[in-house]
Amino acid sequence: MTTSFWRDAANSLPPEIRHRYAADFEAAERIEQALDLAIETWVSVRRVLGRCFERLAAGLRKTAKMLDAAARRLSPTH
Repeated sequence: MTTSFWRDAANSLPPEIRHRYAADFEAAERIEQALDLAIETWVSVRRVLGRCFERLAAGLRKTAKMLDAAARRLSPTH
């Protein structure tokens, strides 16, 4: 085990039963690492999607302004 938390937790058990739960502590460490990776990935993906949607919204606002200006020019009451 590389994480001191899980190693310390395993070492806190009495030596005669430590081996019985060693696999559980190792699995917990692997799950923690997988969750950390999943969370980091989600944060990155969310950041990228946020930027994409901001750019898309800016483009849609610009298009809406252009269409509004064209509609005003073509309006019979203008």
